[in-house]
Amino acid sequence: MPSTTLASRATIGLIWALALWHSWLCRGLFVDGAAFLMNITRHEQFFDFYTPRLYAMVAAQVPIMTAVTLGVTDLHLLARLLSLGLFVLPTLFYTLALVRARNEPVLLAVVITAIALVFMTTSFFIVGEYNTAYGLIMAVAVWLATAERLTVRDGLFLAAVGGLAIRTYEVFIYIGPLLAAMTLWQVWRFRPRPVLPSLLHLAAAAGFLGGMVVAIDSVLHPYSEAHLNETYDTALNFWQNPQFLMAVVPVLVIAVWALVRPEQLGVSKPYRWANIFVLVLALSPLLALTDTVVRPQAKSQYVARTVSGVIVATMVVFIWCYTAQRLRGWRLRQILQGEQVRRRLLGFACLLLLATLPSDIQLTLIWESYLNTFRQVVVTHKGVVAIDDTPLSRRPTVFMVENWTLPAQSLMLRSKPGDGVVAPPRSYSGWLPFPPDDPPNFGRFFWRD
Repeated sequence: MPSTTLASRATIGLIWALALWHSWLCRGLFVDGAAFLMNITRHEQFFDFYTPRLYAMVAAQVPIMTAVTLGVTDLHLLARLLSLGLFVLPTLFYTLALVRARNEPVLLAVVITAIALVFMTTSFFIVGEYNTAYGLIMAVAVWLATAERLTVRDGLFLAAVGGLAIRTYEVFIYIGPLLAAMTLWQVWRFRPRPVLPSLLHLAAAAGFLGGMVVAIDSVLHPYSEAHLNETYDTALNFWQNPQFLMAVVPVLVIAVWALVRPEQLGVSKPYRWANIFVLVLALSPLLALTDTVVRPQAKSQYVARTVSGVIVATMVVFIWCYTAQRLRGWRLRQILQGEQVRRRLLGFACLLLLATLPSDIQLTLIWESYLNTFRQVVVTHKGVVAIDDTPLSRRPTVFMVENWTLPAQSLMLRSKPGDGVVAPPRSYSGWLPFPPDDPPNFGRFFWRD
């Protein structure tokens, strides 16, 4: 079983290595990301079209906007910087949670489980602000749970993230009040209460509640009624994300076991059952060898985002209960103080995280192949190119295709004005950012290898 120091440092190293690798391969261009890059470079300003998520959007775009302001015109470099900004935010928050929990094995196990279960299985759509929101929530929960007194440092951090939370993601409609309650509980339970730290904590609580108010308003007055209805309709479609489902099952096994027979958490039996599903998760890329759609899918990760919010909220409640002094007589909490139990839980969390790597690596390599193939099609053709006539329509790259983004991705991969624009299948009748036969002029911005 790993020590807390090894587990914390190894996880931090892993998630940052993945963030840099994913950024280098421009994974931020997946689906909506290409439209983000197109609008940022076309107007040379932040793409901040959705005010309920404004702060998270702007924060993620700081690296690319800095480069654009400095005169960078290489779309390849800008795509990497956009990806970097998108990956850095959630990775930073998870890192803060890991550092803060490094001396508490149970909390550390919860954070690593959150990274494995929520981040690794839903973050291929990294442009989604929910990635930042869930990392922020875990960081705040662990920060509050491990505090020993009210300090200015803690207050400054909480006030800053509380401000960011005001316009980050709609999940704060129910997690905002939860974090606000945790923060106010912190102020209430600690003595003494220095003025400045107390005011900063109160400001943080106000920020979390502000996030709730903004989220409620965005639901009552949606930017897109159709998108909101689609979110409702697909909220329970998390089963379409095989990796998420395979990660949920072993976590549920341990969670239910902890509630029903907590005294067995110190022996191998519950982990043997859970690790069967962990092994299935690790081997899931082999499903790509079958001629079915039951395989790691990048596009299906998006549908698990809503249920992921519920899971994160459940983890926050557990963290609060686990560290609350009034619940120190809770039987499960007492059992979790055992050294053997802590080591087994931490070991399980680390195994779960490692089990998510094969599918992430497989999908990332397919994305690299997709982008290289797409680039080759664009630079070797002129005018409109039907996707059905290109290698993009064949497996496995076809699994990365989102029809409405094809024109935008084509434009971002051009080396010169006359390069080709890939059009969706002839049967597609949905929305496009621009007609493929009449692309906008991007002037000095081109992709350079």
